[in-house]
Amino acid sequence: MSEEIKKDTTADLNEHLSDIKEEMKKDNKRDAVKDNVRTIAAVIMAASAAVIALAVVLLINNINNKINAIYVKADSAITTLNEVANDIHSADLVGMADQLKALTENAADGVSTTMEKIDSIDIEHLNDTIERLDETTQAFQATVEALNNPFGH
Repeated sequence: MSEEIKKDTTADLNEHLSDIKEEMKKDNKRDAVKDNVRTIAAVIMAASAAVIALAVVLLINNINNKINAIYVKADSAITTLNEVANDIHSADLVGMADQLKALTENAADGVSTTMEKIDSIDIEHLNDTIERLDETTQAFQATVEALNNPFGH
């Protein structure tokens, strides 16, 4: 009996060991698949990181180019402003103001003289002269009409 028990026990152990070996093979295959998936994921992540790094470098380069263009424009604007400021500084604004003042004073004097002449006009005398001119014109018109009638016109 002991021999038979040994055989049964050995057979059971061998069967059990076979099951364990099968499970280990399955585990090894699962681990290999997991390792392959991890490797693929690591490669994808590395490629993604490289693409993102390249995109960031290109973006930074683009931003740098735009900043340089803005700097050039700002520098040009500042140069132009400095030139304008120098032109304004070198302009004789006081002289221009003095000339403008002199022109204004001359114009004021001219207006004052004109107003004095207008004030000196004797309006009554002017009205009398206009009346006399009107009377003379009417008399001349009557004379011309009288000359036209005898000739049949």
